[in-house]
Amino acid sequence: MASPLPKTESASEGVEVDNLRPRLYPTGWRLHALTSGLCLSLLLSTLETTIVSTSLVSIVNDLHGFSQSGWVVTSYLLTYTGFLIIYAKLSDILGAKLMIMSAITLFTVFSIACGFANSILSLIIFRAFQGMGASGIYSLVSVITPMMVPPTKYATYIAVISSVFAISSVMGPLLGGAITDNSTWRWVFWLNGPAAAVVLPLFFFTIPFSFPYEKTPRFFSSLVSQRAWKRIDFLGAFLSLSASILLVFALEQAGVVYPWKSGPIISTFVISGVLFVTFLLWQRWLTLSDSAREPMFPWRLASDRFMLGLLLTGCLTGFPFMAAIIGIPQRLQTVNGTTAVEAGIRLLPLILCSPIATTLAGFLMSKLRIPPLYLVITGGALQTIGIGLFSSLDSRNLQIPAAQYGYQVIMGFGFGFILSTIVLMVPLVVKQKDMAVAMGSVTQIRVLGGTIGLAICSALLNNHITTEVSKILTPVEVQALLRSFHSIKLLAPETQLEVRRVYAAGYNEQMRVMLYFSIVSLLAILLLVERNPRHMRTKENGELVEPEGAR
Repeated sequence: MASPLPKTESASEGVEVDNLRPRLYPTGWRLHALTSGLCLSLLLSTLETTIVSTSLVSIVNDLHGFSQSGWVVTSYLLTYTGFLIIYAKLSDILGAKLMIMSAITLFTVFSIACGFANSILSLIIFRAFQGMGASGIYSLVSVITPMMVPPTKYATYIAVISSVFAISSVMGPLLGGAITDNSTWRWVFWLNGPAAAVVLPLFFFTIPFSFPYEKTPRFFSSLVSQRAWKRIDFLGAFLSLSASILLVFALEQAGVVYPWKSGPIISTFVISGVLFVTFLLWQRWLTLSDSAREPMFPWRLASDRFMLGLLLTGCLTGFPFMAAIIGIPQRLQTVNGTTAVEAGIRLLPLILCSPIATTLAGFLMSKLRIPPLYLVITGGALQTIGIGLFSSLDSRNLQIPAAQYGYQVIMGFGFGFILSTIVLMVPLVVKQKDMAVAMGSVTQIRVLGGTIGLAICSALLNNHITTEVSKILTPVEVQALLRSFHSIKLLAPETQLEVRRVYAAGYNEQMRVMLYFSIVSLLAILLLVERNPRHMRTKENGELVEPEGAR
């Protein structure tokens, strides 16, 4: 199962890099148990990004904190986005087993604490720590998945993980509403406790401390040794975390709490930009120095055009993907009058086609040796066409057109081809020693792109609704509508129809913005173009042949 590979040394980083040690892949019940644990833990962490949305009214009513309700969501997103690359790098130094079990423990403890919160302030604080744990789960699932199976099986397992992520985006609001309607909102958080009681033993017994290598037993004491802590780039982690948190904060609060042109928003964007630049400069200095510290994001990755192409493509695709997953069900409910459950069912064409495309992409890459560049270009074209067609829906027609399901299929295949292929391309672009950081970076930039997309789309919709609905409603009615769409039922039937058409036009505007980003993502793919496109090559035992051009 493993191939004898030599050991190399990286003097520039001051540490011995056993990136070519023999690999040992779990098989049988261990592989199935590990896969189940990864899927369940990922489901929990991604559910928490949306499950609160339909429970928020009950939460703030119970805790008397309506004015701070937005922070219940924002505090989670801040830490969820900021810690992704940090966890990925720490898994390189302290081990994947220790880090994922720590992340699940942190997530579970503060999930239960959220359920026992007796004030809105304590809930916001607990949610921030809960997001920190969820970030580790999401990041480490992305890191562990391609390491637990040979490259020939990448596609199958990445398809499973991708489907879990997509399904959780739809399940969150539905499950949150069901829990709130039939029980207390506190079970939105408490349900993570029993699930974690299943997941932790699965990881404890299926992941060795030496994962993913063999014949190199490492015990808990060695993982937290003084030598290991000297390798951690604390300053880089702080700069990366601060820049990400400030960027997400500005995007979440702009147009909601503060105007886009206000001092707090502009200054936050500027500080975030300065911290990002400082982070990159620090990573360059650390990479070129003889320090024992390992940079969070080695400069050799930042200066590689293929890695840059993967990051830009992931970010620009994460934008329309998350906006579509969240925006289409909202459109179905507000414009077409469906229930939340019906909206989730009508999103199935997009949800199901994405993992199908992921599996197909892996088959084409591994079995037919199709260069992944061709799949990324195909995915970008399908994504652009699907979004363009969806943006052309007639905003005056409040019936659900059958054509939209076809548009979802096209989008689903586009998203599936791109988001899966950029992950499958990482081993073709970087060496094994940079795999965890590269996977974490692609994951973080995709989530960050999705967060940016949701913030921009929300601002566009709110501005459109405020401007257009003010022409037919009183200021009091407009404010009531912005607080909750359910207030539309208080309007006259003819006025309701006009308001729904305004919402339809607003969602079309969102789609057009997503179309522009999709076009830009096609330009980012040009960074991946080369005369002889690289493709997946494996040895007889299924081990991936490390790319000669990887940095």
